[in-house]
Amino acid sequence: MPEHMEDCFTMEQPREWAERLAATIAGEILRYRRNQKMSAQRLSDRCAELGMEVPRATISNLENGRRTSVSVAELLVLAAALDVPPAALVFPVGYTEETEALPGAHTPPYEAVRWFGGEEHSATPQASAQDPTGPLRHLSWRTEGAAGEALTGYRRAERIAETGLKHADRADHMRADAYDLEEKSARDALVQAAQKQDDKARTEFSNLMHVLDTLHDLGATVTPNTLHVELFRQTTRGSRPRDTTAKES
Repeated sequence: MPEHMEDCFTMEQPREWAERLAATIAGEILRYRRNQKMSAQRLSDRCAELGMEVPRATISNLENGRRTSVSVAELLVLAAALDVPPAALVFPVGYTEETEALPGAHTPPYEAVRWFGGEEHSATPQASAQDPTGPLRHLSWRTEGAAGEALTGYRRAERIAETGLKHADRADHMRADAYDLEEKSARDALVQAAQKQDDKARTEFSNLMHVLDTLHDLGATVTPNTLHVELFRQTTRGSRPRDTTAKES
């Protein structure tokens, strides 16, 4: 094959895949629109309400295959207008056994969504011809300090903070229950159990500080009001148990 024809072939493949991907997105837009009994005009109006116009003709042309591309901005606003995750329009989880996440890389849709969202134990899609071990290949970017760590660090911080809050809340409830007990031995046992939950909360707080320090070293920070992290950081935990000695059995 002449060299210029090889160049045309390699340039043509991504374009064809991009069109197939746009067709998948269009099909999912149509599916969710019909499921919600939403007209194309209403979907267009909703996009405008969200701050970006997507004309009714654009939506119709997408769904009919006359338009073969979707911009990232269109994907995001259409997903918001349909009240579905953007990844659900790209990778139809539950509606197909596999999706072409990258050119020639046929991947289970849920795995593609995990990769798209940067989940810690996800893998990047790979064409089987390039990777004989299969369509998925685990990546090194999830290791600490490597590219992508900011995203996984955010997730880790939220997960740790949520767990820590649960331990702290259990401790509070246990102490409250202990206060209502008349029998001293049962009350003391519950207070001790509460202290163990406090210890676990403090351990999680130390873990959280380690993750936040790692993010700081990467030049990243957890933004204010990140739900569980801020609650955990701003709530005073490990205070002295309320006095339960006033009640004696």
